[in-house]
Amino acid sequence: MKKITFLRHSKSSWDYNLDDIDRPLNNSGVVKIKKIAELSKVQFINSDKIFSSSAARAIHTSLILTRCLSINSNRISICEDLYTFEFNEVLNFVNKIENKYSEVVLVGHNPAYTEISNYFSENKILNLPTARWFSMKFNSNSWSDILNLKPTSYTNNLKSGT
Repeated sequence: MKKITFLRHSKSSWDYNLDDIDRPLNNSGVVKIKKIAELSKVQFINSDKIFSSSAARAIHTSLILTRCLSINSNRISICEDLYTFEFNEVLNFVNKIENKYSEVVLVGHNPAYTEISNYFSENKILNLPTARWFSMKFNSNSWSDILNLKPTSYTNNLKSGT
């Protein structure tokens, strides 16, 4: 059984003249991911690995998540390949996840995450907001197989009011 959770980074700041990859979280983004971490604790606490985009806002989101949940930050891997907005590039990354991991979290970006949600779920969404997640379980022992499977379960925090 494989479980994958896609977490969109929290709200970033546009207050600085920085390249996109270097934009930090803003104050409301910091507050939001702390709240999401607490409300969604069971979603993240058993993750074997957290793969984060190399964007500052995704790394910061991952670090706050692990600190709030007392997860050792050595579970975070920063991955250049996840600094993408392309659906297919994220799925190519998933294909290459080591099978020794059963539960993983990917912290990254839209529109890729919205498109992935819509690819696997019959309940289409227009946009996965910042600091929101969706999760899927697959009856497989191989990450490379899941792209051709229907999830055995799909959950998200879109209607939680957070």
